[in-house]
Amino acid sequence: MDKRQLNSLILTFLGTVFAVAAIILIVWFVLIPVIRGFSFSVSREVIDYHAHHGLDPEIPSFVLEGTRIHGVQPIVIGDAGEHSVYIPLDFLRTHVDPFLFWDRGAGVLFVSTRYEMLEFSPGQRQFYLNGQAVPMDSSIRRGVSIVDGAEIERIYIPQDLLEGLYPLVVDFCEETNIVVLTDVLLPRTVATVSVNQGNVRVRPDTRAPIMAQLGRGYEVVVFLDEDAVAVELLEGFVRVRTSGGKLGYIHSSDLNEFALDNSIITEPRFLHDWINNTICHPPNWPRGQGINMVWDALYNPAGNDILMETQLHSSINVVSPTWFRLDGDNLRIVSVGRREYVDWAHEQGIQVWPKVFDMSNPCARAVLMNRDARRNVINQLVYYADTLGFDGININFEHLLVAEEGPYKIQFLRELAIPMRQRGVVLSAAVKVPEPWSMFYRRDLIGLTMDFVQVMAYDEHWATSPTAGPVASLSWVHRAVSNMLQEVPPEKLIMGLPFYNRIWQEVVAEVDSLRTGAHPMEFTRNFFETRGVVWEWDELVGSYFGEVVVSESARTLIYRVWLEDERSIGAKMHIFVEYDLAGVAGWRRGLETQGVRDVIGAHFP
Repeated sequence: MDKRQLNSLILTFLGTVFAVAAIILIVWFVLIPVIRGFSFSVSREVIDYHAHHGLDPEIPSFVLEGTRIHGVQPIVIGDAGEHSVYIPLDFLRTHVDPFLFWDRGAGVLFVSTRYEMLEFSPGQRQFYLNGQAVPMDSSIRRGVSIVDGAEIERIYIPQDLLEGLYPLVVDFCEETNIVVLTDVLLPRTVATVSVNQGNVRVRPDTRAPIMAQLGRGYEVVVFLDEDAVAVELLEGFVRVRTSGGKLGYIHSSDLNEFALDNSIITEPRFLHDWINNTICHPPNWPRGQGINMVWDALYNPAGNDILMETQLHSSINVVSPTWFRLDGDNLRIVSVGRREYVDWAHEQGIQVWPKVFDMSNPCARAVLMNRDARRNVINQLVYYADTLGFDGININFEHLLVAEEGPYKIQFLRELAIPMRQRGVVLSAAVKVPEPWSMFYRRDLIGLTMDFVQVMAYDEHWATSPTAGPVASLSWVHRAVSNMLQEVPPEKLIMGLPFYNRIWQEVVAEVDSLRTGAHPMEFTRNFFETRGVVWEWDELVGSYFGEVVVSESARTLIYRVWLEDERSIGAKMHIFVEYDLAGVAGWRRGLETQGVRDVIGAHFP
């Protein structure tokens, strides 16, 4: 065989290989899908909707817009087309209004807006709107559910009341036993079935079972994806809701006459506008002006005179004296406020936001969980606002311990906010840094209620801490602010700054001898420097570390500190700038140095 014949043989072999490969590819990518499509792609199986979703057809179920709600059951009362629907409070609080509040002790349901407080009692066909009686057609209901063998109290809101307060329409389909809630303010797209039998499937797939078969002319609600630019560009399956509340998928080619539907728009019955408590309103403060705030600590009337002896730094624009303490025994406020202090601050162009604080958990519970006590305390604070002439108020309740107490604090803030907002008083609340155990404080709801939220970004290591450590390391503060911003927007968040130091004392060779105390910045520096300290800057902590060993009373003592001073506070101010926060607040005036005030003041010209 010569070379020409060999080359011809090789080319023939290669051509055969490529031809076989091409045939395989055609079969794999073209013929097999076609064959599979003819054999398996179209399912004709019709299944039961309730069985598919594990629902009891005898128990009403919920659909909110395009979402089937699990584990929540409405109450439907009535016969043959005349039905009254009652919606569970738990459902509404989760999906409609987080501020709905059932006061178990008072037996009252509270519904609030920025300027109104509504009170409803089971069985009463009237409610109170800012204290004035208003008639209504039905009443809220109280029920009981059995959960794990225990009775759980349930509150239900009647359909007509819900539709009169919120932009919702409640429809009940007796055939499917499904209650559908529709938000009248959301754009609503409808379409008409254009074929003799439109199959609604459980998944967007022709192989999926059919859960509803709709005739020509049947209207469905269509839930378009956000990236669907125009309905005429729709291809493939779209998600729909039938008039009976069933949710599924139908091919867009089986629909026509896509259109926006505004036919269900209604008007509020009881208030001037629909309730929408999920909007974050701008704070009552000049836009773009940062807040440089400081707390003034005093616990008797004479303290006002002492504090007024020292002028406030020229950069400070808000001062918060600790004037109002909750008295849990007498369910009232104890005040040490003075009008002269307000006048003194106003002469310097500075606003006064007095602090209201609790002393213990029993004190907080006694007031917050008692409707009459809340009213009494709020009436007192309103009186002081009118007589003392302060500009804002700062609520600092930090002794709540269990989840049930959280909603009562929120309700107190809602009740207080209405009369204060009517007077133009700036509303603020100080909170601890977010931790898993304290999520029930609901800082997001505090942010929606108040103008500002101060995060107390200090006492990383507290008075009874088992280990020595910094008051507020840079990474800890950064994490605290970052976590707060998941719940409160930056234009409402004020970062707390520590003006004190913790000096840690440990006795050598003694067990459990760690002690600590909080001290002013200047005292702390002098304490260590007179004992020969060599300061070391800790880049990670963002402060100087100092340690000295001394002999006292025949004992060897070790003193340690992570120093808060001009440099550490300056490092924290970078966090304020990085996140463009509303401001900073220092605890407390008199503990800081002039240098610290100048460092902060440089950010507030």
